[in-house]
Amino acid sequence: MPIVKWMKSLSVNDEKIDDQHKKWIELYNRVHAQMMGIEPTEDYLGIGEAALAEMIEYTKYHFSSEEDFMKKIGFPEYEKHRKIHEAFIRKLEAISYQMQEDTHVLNSEVLKVIEDWFINHILKEDQEITKYARRLQKSNTTTRYP
Repeated sequence: MPIVKWMKSLSVNDEKIDDQHKKWIELYNRVHAQMMGIEPTEDYLGIGEAALAEMIEYTKYHFSSEEDFMKKIGFPEYEKHRKIHEAFIRKLEAISYQMQEDTHVLNSEVLKVIEDWFINHILKEDQEITKYARRLQKSNTTTRYP
């Protein structure tokens, strides 16, 4: 059963970005199942590290696409948004490093950080991109078709 589900409120009204967000949710749910379904006798750190590494790679890919979209539409808060992405990647990489160094990291805490950040990021930061794109589209429509 999925932990995070796609909701219309998460849409940024860009099919490519929405599809990537859906894929990210699918990946998160799979990672959650892997990390939380580990039996004590299994490779606790290995499974967690592999799952987190996959999530980091997809997140980098998604952020790159989102940043390209922001540049394409001339989003005025691009640099601020890019720095937020950069900070989150650093946070994920720090967690990954802790796992690799056998530092005690609870999978449930890792997953909660990721889930909270992602949902809040879409609902707040990404919606600003959506609002700007809509204003731009409305402005262009108005200009072209008085």
